[in-house]
Amino acid sequence: MRVIFASTLAILMSTAAQSADLSYKDEIRPAQEAPLGWTGLYVGVHGDYAAGRNEWRDFSDPLYPWYVVPGIDTKYDIDGALAGGQIGYNWQINRTVIGVEADAAWADIDGQGKGGAFGGSCLQSSDPCTTKIDALGTIAGRVGVTFDHALLYAKGGVAWAHAKYTAGYTVPLDPGYNYSGKEEETRWGWTVGAGLEYAFTSNLSAKVEYNYVDLGDDRVKIFYPTESTFAASGKSDETLHVVKIGLNYRLGR
Repeated sequence: MRVIFASTLAILMSTAAQSADLSYKDEIRPAQEAPLGWTGLYVGVHGDYAAGRNEWRDFSDPLYPWYVVPGIDTKYDIDGALAGGQIGYNWQINRTVIGVEADAAWADIDGQGKGGAFGGSCLQSSDPCTTKIDALGTIAGRVGVTFDHALLYAKGGVAWAHAKYTAGYTVPLDPGYNYSGKEEETRWGWTVGAGLEYAFTSNLSAKVEYNYVDLGDDRVKIFYPTESTFAASGKSDETLHVVKIGLNYRLGR
């Protein structure tokens, strides 16, 4: 009887020790992170650099429609920095990720220049034309493939920008003949690009992206003061190469 009691007690003590050991291991086991996935709504910020060109061509005078000078008038480089934010949504199907994203940025992209006509002019006037883009945005679809924590993707969609222009004429020896004019517009075009995004956690990721932006060839009309007897008009063809670096935060993870 004593042998049976001792054996039973030994078995109970061994079982209790094993249970205590398992409980201890469960307590010290690190909490598992949420599984990595790209599906869901996200918001983010980005900083960019853009460089491109503004080309003026097909000059005409809006006050005298018969006066037209076809061909390239002036072209010059434009560049500058941008900073803004984005919002988007992704759907992940196995390793494929499909999404849509909209972004908008404050911009400081500018440049100026003159062509060779009349010893140096732009739109038939002696001063250089100037271009300044102060806002730029895109609305684009994205499709990509995941590689562990990385997402390699391509994108394409519409682009928009708010741009300002000036042109004028300066005669240092006769200020009475000096004049200048300005115009501004919101213009639309298209964009294509590609990027690489890396997820540090299930919520936070960083990206680097390239966009080619074509803002079309809108005709811009610049009217001078009322006493002037002529105005200027030309097709402004603007293109940009944009490099973006950004951070995204996925919501609801």
